[in-house]
Amino acid sequence: MKKAATTLILALTALSTIAAAQTRKVVRAEVPFEFIAHGKTMPAGFYTITVSGNSQLSIRGDKSFVLASSNATELSQPAVATVLVFHRYGARNFLSGIRCEGEDRGYELLPAGKAEREMQSKNTTEGETALIAAAK
Repeated sequence: MKKAATTLILALTALSTIAAAQTRKVVRAEVPFEFIAHGKTMPAGFYTITVSGNSQLSIRGDKSFVLASSNATELSQPAVATVLVFHRYGARNFLSGIRCEGEDRGYELLPAGKAEREMQSKNTTEGETALIAAAK
């Protein structure tokens, strides 16, 4: 009985891993400005962002890397382009989300990092920038 339960658990784990791999998305973009993602300052440059099935984001540049958690969010209509969304407070930019062309669901980074929360608490004017990216 114990062996059957262990086999069942391993099979379920393998299935969830396969399902997660199937829903993986890869987005590539050139970000022409410095930005903050999950509390880490990232230099301007080319980035590959991988969204795994559990909404974990891997943000990889030539000189930097960060893992970030995100929430899948429903969009009112499918995205017309693949974009990275940034919140801007003064001269500081924070990666806040990803939208993939043709999909009615996006990804919002969680939680807002300490620096972004500080800017929000100071009531610094916020702007939003959408940067077109390529999906693979």
